[in-house]
Amino acid sequence: MELSSAVVELGRGPLTAGAAAPVTAPPPTTAPAGATPSETSGPPVASGGPAAADAGWSPLFGSPALPGDLVAVAVSGPDVYVGGNFIYGMAGMANDSHLRIAHWDGHGWHPLGAGLDGAVRAIAVVGTDVYVGGDFTVAGGTVVSPHLARWDGRAWSAVPGSPTDPDRSYGTTVRALASDGTTLYVGGTFTRAGDVDCHSLAALDLATGRWSEPGGGVRSSYSTEPSEVRALALRGTELFVGGSFDRAGQTEVSSFASLDPASGTWTAYGTGVRDDDLQGFVNALAVDDATGAVHLGGRFTRAGDVHAWNLAVLGADGFASLGDVGSYGGSNAEVAALAVTGSGLYLGGSFTTVGNAATQHLAVWDGTAWAGVGDGVDNVVRALAATPDGGVVVLGDFVFSGALRVVHGAVWSGTGWRTFGQGVNADPYGGGTVAALVPDGDAVYVGGLFDQAGQLPVRSVARWDGQGWDALAGGVTATISHGQVFAMTSLGGDLYATGAFQTAGGRVMNNIARWDGSAWLPLGDGLDDAGYALTVLGGKLYVGGTFNLAGRVRADHLACWDPATSSWSAVGNSPRYDDEVRALAAIDDRYLVVGGTFQRFFDQNTTVVDGLWGMVLFDTAAEHTDDLLTGYRLLEGTSRYGGPGWVHALHVLGGDLYVGGWFDVAGIMALGDQPSPGFPAANLAVWHFAGDGSWETCGGGTDHQVTALTTTAGVLGVGGWFSRAGAVPAARVATFDPAARSWSVLGSGLSDGERGASWALALAPSGSDGLWVGGQFPVAGGAPSDNLAQWTGS
Repeated sequence: MELSSAVVELGRGPLTAGAAAPVTAPPPTTAPAGATPSETSGPPVASGGPAAADAGWSPLFGSPALPGDLVAVAVSGPDVYVGGNFIYGMAGMANDSHLRIAHWDGHGWHPLGAGLDGAVRAIAVVGTDVYVGGDFTVAGGTVVSPHLARWDGRAWSAVPGSPTDPDRSYGTTVRALASDGTTLYVGGTFTRAGDVDCHSLAALDLATGRWSEPGGGVRSSYSTEPSEVRALALRGTELFVGGSFDRAGQTEVSSFASLDPASGTWTAYGTGVRDDDLQGFVNALAVDDATGAVHLGGRFTRAGDVHAWNLAVLGADGFASLGDVGSYGGSNAEVAALAVTGSGLYLGGSFTTVGNAATQHLAVWDGTAWAGVGDGVDNVVRALAATPDGGVVVLGDFVFSGALRVVHGAVWSGTGWRTFGQGVNADPYGGGTVAALVPDGDAVYVGGLFDQAGQLPVRSVARWDGQGWDALAGGVTATISHGQVFAMTSLGGDLYATGAFQTAGGRVMNNIARWDGSAWLPLGDGLDDAGYALTVLGGKLYVGGTFNLAGRVRADHLACWDPATSSWSAVGNSPRYDDEVRALAAIDDRYLVVGGTFQRFFDQNTTVVDGLWGMVLFDTAAEHTDDLLTGYRLLEGTSRYGGPGWVHALHVLGGDLYVGGWFDVAGIMALGDQPSPGFPAANLAVWHFAGDGSWETCGGGTDHQVTALTTTAGVLGVGGWFSRAGAVPAARVATFDPAARSWSVLGSGLSDGERGASWALALAPSGSDGLWVGGQFPVAGGAPSDNLAQWTGS
């Protein structure tokens, strides 16, 4: 469409040099002059919402970071259950959101109700039920079920007669669980289950709820304290038991034995496991179903008559060693976890060598030799569990595998790491920023400040294709620390990115670069300082920021790149903006709207114009003259607390230009023959450029800054640092329907989690009615979402 004559007149003619006319703005609507949001109302509080309202948020982009104190894991199909003694740190969520247990459903993390009030040490999945053992006494906040509880997928219930020790108020726990589907075997430190004396080993008939003591349990002959069962494993109907004990029923053993549950008969294996002349202990057991071999891991130096440091295998011919597990040349190491998968035997714990292989805390035996797993991990492994696709879940105290962050947990596929969550971040705590988004069909380009996307090392720009991440040939870097991408757009099938960086794809490219689908290419000599905004107009690329030179052309914060000639040019005669250009928009493929934090134009060190209020319009079709301000036209702007407002975002929808930022007055004009004081507008306003040229507020605006605008499903998507849009509670993101002049929320929106304040900094349409959201946040829709989220539609 062409601009109406009313719109041209609204600009009130060409912008000319001269002093600003005195203008008195309406009183601020949000705070007195000089105040900041935190001084008046504090950070906005994210609104809550029912879980059903959040069904439109994708769970894919959670933080890969898991909490510390993870010691238990169970896998059933795509479902992974993890337990420990954590109350915070679950994928960036707020404290107490996942109390000591969590469920991964193949896509995202979920709490199990209100969790447990004490540590979880063992998990077993039996059919549709999840049995959990540990140090707790209450499940789900109300169910009293000491040391053993059941989750049925919806709620917690007590396990009647769960293990106790009536004679002691300390030390009672459940450390191991195993089930054949009809009986649940329970091991730990206790003396009673139901109305039956059970010495650290008990069996629960799942059909009748009756407890029994298999084979008379296990004991210590030298102590009246209960012994400890730490590991259970089934080979057919045969139950293998490991821990710290020297008697199984009436049979002398040493921390390891097997039981025939049908006859109650125990089998000892030579002298069991010994640590020199002392009794050793077993932490982990794993059965190889293909061969029947039973693997033992723990702390010992001998298994039967075989020299074996901390690891042994029991086969048809008795014990054998697969190689010593040591630490810095000695036996002072410990195996904490074992798992058998299609790719081999996995071993986790605290060690530096296994056999002849140097490996840190995690190793794999392929049947002939030991090897490290990837680049190893930098701290102790506490738990392992095989996955149906031949991988293994690895949990522990580690943070890194080489340079890759796998904070406290990930899945090793056999060839590489797969994290829980595909979010983007810049440190182990989920830091980082997504500041720019460009859709590409079902895929999306993501730019900001980050060095990892899911399990892929990246550098501040990457592409998500719906299944995985592409690092885009190494992304961007800065001379010091990370490079940053502040804005991106597409032109001619290529992606353009600007920000603060010195290289792209390993080549020198100053603050702006072009991705052609396979490589990064420079735009001449680039920019001499940061670029913050991009838009396309007339087949050319316009960029705004804080730079003075574009290529070798003096540009002073605003420049134009022509792909046809591969050349830079100034916009008009390049008056110098006194502050940042933060937002750009194109109208009718002719007019360039410029927004930011500026108030003046300079010619060298002389003020030429004062009173721009953060917005101006440039006519790219204007006849060029020698006048410094050729092509520029007046445009109403914004004010904040009596000074210039901050314009963060500009977006054209239909015949309207939407302006978002931090301001309490819009439509202010200090120049020309029709100055205007403007009108109260809370951080969002609209200019009806294709209509009567008027300005107005948008449904009452928002209670804090607006930083991103886009179109989704024919309405306006709005993102920022607000907790209310109009009269509607809206956490950082909402939509505004111009026809109905009404706001809608996207479930419970974004929230702060454990990191503090959350922001939506970038928006882009996703599909026909969805929305991509980028920013600084750990939670979207009440679930983990690390700086990137996708609303798939209501």
